[in-house]
Amino acid sequence: MWTLLTLLACRPTADDGAATGDLSESDTDTDTDADTDSDTDTDSDTDTDTDADVDSASTADTGDALPVVPTDTVSLQAWLEAGSYLGWAAESGPHPSAGPHFGTVRTFVDPRLDASLAAGAAEHPLDAAAVKELYGNGTSVLGWSVMVKVAQGAGDDGWYWHEVYNSSVFGDGVGDGTCVGCHRPGADYVLTPYPLP
Repeated sequence: MWTLLTLLACRPTADDGAATGDLSESDTDTDTDADTDSDTDTDSDTDTDTDADVDSASTADTGDALPVVPTDTVSLQAWLEAGSYLGWAAESGPHPSAGPHFGTVRTFVDPRLDASLAAGAAEHPLDAAAVKELYGNGTSVLGWSVMVKVAQGAGDDGWYWHEVYNSSVFGDGVGDGTCVGCHRPGADYVLTPYPLP
């Protein structure tokens, strides 16, 4: 016993990394949690939330560190007007809408939905979102169509929908009938071509 303890205590530094890899999962989790708790409280929360929120179509890079699109009208409108989605993957430019979206449009997809679409997922992860800018017949944004995944499963109540154009709201709510009828044929209600044109 003493010989084993002596050997472990006298291990060369180069073996330390390898020995750490030999620890059992429970030892590693305990050490990580202890280190995390002393530094920040977010790592263990992130690991848990990422497992719950991200399906097989996503990666750890698209976990809960990403902001979630608001699903109440007032907060969403402010969020849209601030251009909070402008850093997302987007179509190369405005084009005529393939649906009833007031003329010219341009779609943006958040990193969760982008990863899910790239993986060809049949169902998209919670909080996945898309924003479609609505231009009408001009070059200025006159409104937006928004979809946010709010529940697992492929039913009509899995998405929050919102459409506002020229200050008039045409859809707003989970499972909004104005939107689900047209979007139902899409892969989990998403009709946007992918890769984004």
